[in-house]
Amino acid sequence: MEETTAYYRHLPKQVQAFVDQQYQDAFQLINASRHPETGLYADSYMTFGQNPDHRCSIAATGVGLISLCIADQEEWDPQAATKALSTLQTVLGKRKGCQVARDAQTGFYAHFVDMETGENIRSEFSTIDTSLLVAGALFAGNYFEASVPAIKQLALELLHEIDWSVIVADLATGSIHMVVEEGQGKLPLPAFNEYVLAAYLALLAQPDDENIQALWHHFSEEKIKDLPHTSYRDIPVLTDTNGGATTFLSSFVHQFPFYLVPEYATSDVYRHYFENACLADRLKWKELSDVPSYVWGYGAGSNDGLHGGYHADKINNAPGDIASAYIVAGFLPVYPAGVYDLFAVYEQHIPYNKDHVDPGLRSAYRFGLHRYSFWHLDEGTRWYPEKVTLIDWSSMLYGLAAFKRGMGFFADKVKL
Repeated sequence: MEETTAYYRHLPKQVQAFVDQQYQDAFQLINASRHPETGLYADSYMTFGQNPDHRCSIAATGVGLISLCIADQEEWDPQAATKALSTLQTVLGKRKGCQVARDAQTGFYAHFVDMETGENIRSEFSTIDTSLLVAGALFAGNYFEASVPAIKQLALELLHEIDWSVIVADLATGSIHMVVEEGQGKLPLPAFNEYVLAAYLALLAQPDDENIQALWHHFSEEKIKDLPHTSYRDIPVLTDTNGGATTFLSSFVHQFPFYLVPEYATSDVYRHYFENACLADRLKWKELSDVPSYVWGYGAGSNDGLHGGYHADKINNAPGDIASAYIVAGFLPVYPAGVYDLFAVYEQHIPYNKDHVDPGLRSAYRFGLHRYSFWHLDEGTRWYPEKVTLIDWSSMLYGLAAFKRGMGFFADKVKL
């Protein structure tokens, strides 16, 4: 087992115990969302319903693969490698009775599929969700390479089965296609955003493709400072378009490249903008009246009828001001004091595992802090989220892993 970070070692005992519990709970939520036979992972954990849900998210399956590496490192699951191998066999069509839906011409995966059969559930063939799956596969392949080399072999097979050239939309702007239909890229999205991961994986898979080389050049470390950005209180923050000072991105967009693109994990340039995104998120929450300083985190997730459905909250666009605790965790490598913010939410408002708590609270937060409304924390008005989306929850697991073990755990895993 790897050494712990100095910041973790010097936590007060009660805070360290909370961090350890939240960290293990973060894995257990993902583990509870895994289909025991196919190894596919549900889009969401249902806080008041049956799990796993019938609908698999291919992106959540990538998160599941990384979670197994963390579980093995922390000695939480002695079967982690076996599970990772099983999951990859399923997504590659090597399991009888389960053929996960893919675009026939390019190999990109459907966003949502049936957990048992792999049948497409009325969803698009998604480039970013496929990228999150492949990133998880490569992560697991490199982590388990010495003990179970077959995992790395399957991960490389997956990477090279996909025609990544279809993601290239506009080389002049670095835009990337979000969707593939019958072998053709559709719906170009301007940069900067989480699709940096797709460009990086494309270069790994097809390094000699000149268009892919040119696409990645937009996102390489030397070009990060030239990416579109906006400012919050004179703090420059990366964004997806030069559309003005009010255009911000949900904080998860900054976090995914930090953990899954090795060049970004080790880049001082990206770290600067990552720190700025964290600071802007925290400061914007301070503009709200009567909100304690420990309440913050503009993340994506379900509002479950409180303020509509699923929403990617961001600065200047956050219906009802729902806070996402997993965003705080995702920023811990650059704001380690955030553990005290999480601890304060737990102690003051959501003591989910303590005696004599409201049964609804215990059920909604059985695997720890996630989304909550500070305005609805009192008895009688409390809002109980009905589900936790795994791809958004990933920031909780990744952030706590990096906080306890260091960013070195992430910096060298998503590679050949």
